[in-house]
Amino acid sequence: MDKDQALIIFAKAPQAGKVKTRLIPDYTGEQACRVYQQLLEFTVSALARLPDVDVELQCTPDKKHSFFQYLKAQYKIALAVQPGGDLGQKMSSALFNKLLEYKKVVLIGSDIPAIDKDYIKHAFAMLDRHPVVLGPAEDGGYVLVGLNKPQPNMFVDIAWGSSKVLQQTIDQMEPEIPILLDTLWDVDRAEDVERFKKLRNQRYSGFS
Repeated sequence: MDKDQALIIFAKAPQAGKVKTRLIPDYTGEQACRVYQQLLEFTVSALARLPDVDVELQCTPDKKHSFFQYLKAQYKIALAVQPGGDLGQKMSSALFNKLLEYKKVVLIGSDIPAIDKDYIKHAFAMLDRHPVVLGPAEDGGYVLVGLNKPQPNMFVDIAWGSSKVLQQTIDQMEPEIPILLDTLWDVDRAEDVERFKKLRNQRYSGFS
């Protein structure tokens, strides 16, 4: 292991009716898909050039989609295919495999627009002194998980998609207590899209 920091971003192929489905029927499947593409590019563009961090977009079901290829070319990021299994198995495998190469690994999703470089840098800094870092989400889950060593029980018996995810994860890790970062929000509802638009306009004036 001769590398230091890796950031994994989980992403789904942007296909209408298969991404951001909680936005339907406020949005059509095509509109929800467009929102997802905007979220994904917003995230990648903000984090692709983090100093001293290797960024990898882990894609499902594969990395062939033209939008993934566009992001790779535009932002010079690596592409890989997500591991199989449920969400817990995917995250566990992705993190543990990267820990074979890197000292510290952080994993995030693609629908948390409030995540920025400073948030990621803080997560890596905490991993210098603590084995586990979590970024809580307003809905009771988490938007970021960071490890500096494997945690075999961390992703077991979790009610994924529920409001209990964060607390169940913490309970699974006792007596190890993870470090919690600031609580952020993700995009699941129409009102979240409006929050995203405001944040995007603040960050990139005139971006449409």
